[in-house]
Amino acid sequence: MQMPLVPPEASDCVDRLRAYDDVDIGTARALPMEMYTSEALFELECRRLFRHEWICVGRLEQVANPGDYFTVELLGEPVVIVRDKAGVLRALSAVCRHRYYSVASGSGNAAGFTCPYHKWKYALDGSLRGAPHMDRVEVLAERGQDCRLPELGLETWLGLLFVCLDVDAAPLSPRLEDAEPHWAAYGVEDWRATPRVDEEWPGNWKLAMETALEGYHVDGLHPTSFARFMPSRTTEFAASSAQWTMFRLGTVFRDEFAAYAPFAERMTGADRTSAPQFGFFPNAAVSCTQFSGIWLTFLPVAVDRTRVIGGNLVHPELHAMLMAEDDARAENAAAIERINREDAAAMVELQRNARSAHATPGLLSEKERCLLDFYRYLGRRLGGEA
Repeated sequence: MQMPLVPPEASDCVDRLRAYDDVDIGTARALPMEMYTSEALFELECRRLFRHEWICVGRLEQVANPGDYFTVELLGEPVVIVRDKAGVLRALSAVCRHRYYSVASGSGNAAGFTCPYHKWKYALDGSLRGAPHMDRVEVLAERGQDCRLPELGLETWLGLLFVCLDVDAAPLSPRLEDAEPHWAAYGVEDWRATPRVDEEWPGNWKLAMETALEGYHVDGLHPTSFARFMPSRTTEFAASSAQWTMFRLGTVFRDEFAAYAPFAERMTGADRTSAPQFGFFPNAAVSCTQFSGIWLTFLPVAVDRTRVIGGNLVHPELHAMLMAEDDARAENAAAIERINREDAAAMVELQRNARSAHATPGLLSEKERCLLDFYRYLGRRLGGEA
């Protein structure tokens, strides 16, 4: 029997998402509460979004040299990102072809990967190099043994690394081509991440993505951290496409932020007084200033749990200063930790209240216009559109 395009248990949620195509920001409301609690919708998101879309997993500087690698788990799939001896970047399944133990964990630099279970050895390009106490690799291949770690799609954009579990997925770069002019003045591909983020937040992944897609919350969640620098009132919708959306936040270089004004003074036009806040669908965001930015990817773990990976991206000049000054580096790390804690606290509250009988979706503000793009994207993809 053929499976329905949308399971009956998730059809109401998908229908509600598709309805956002027929409303504009003046009448659009926030998502209904079941969007954050429905197990059926969550399973559909995993199957239709995260197994087929490009997911931002890291930065180029993490794999700058041959042998550099790091690992990430996508929907239970262990993946290792590595630069091989020839300098080629690869995304490989980290699952051994023998008895499915992980051949790599964490990050570092290696000459190859050895499975800790039975010591099968793999080259950095994923090819099997040896299996102790068994036939030579060539003989194993003749006997039907798969002698290469599966390779996944891998692309780069603005120094960010994207992986796709679907080897037949359409390329990423054409989908982001129209976003590049908005970032041309920043040179984000040369920025460096410090500190990095890898933690779990207790809430649905969409709650985290929604917060990243609007500046309306800044005054409320971050009143003393950076609302004085990028206040909510400066939020302005900028542009959108089928795969991304963007708004801008104005920058106010006063008090402790005055020292960073020279970074803005080098720029022209809107980039001199505001900075882009970019959302890549389904689950990544880069929130910029003229000298730094916060990149976060929200990986679904369960309907009410999200793994958050990313980091604070800083201009090369600022990065050099932070690496040279322990106090400045510690202060920067504390500031990023504080901002993330404020956003994570919102997820806890929102997820808890999603089950309240009095939680009803309110009208969206003009400053939340990017959320409407996100909802429309979800409706299209979950409804079956390519």
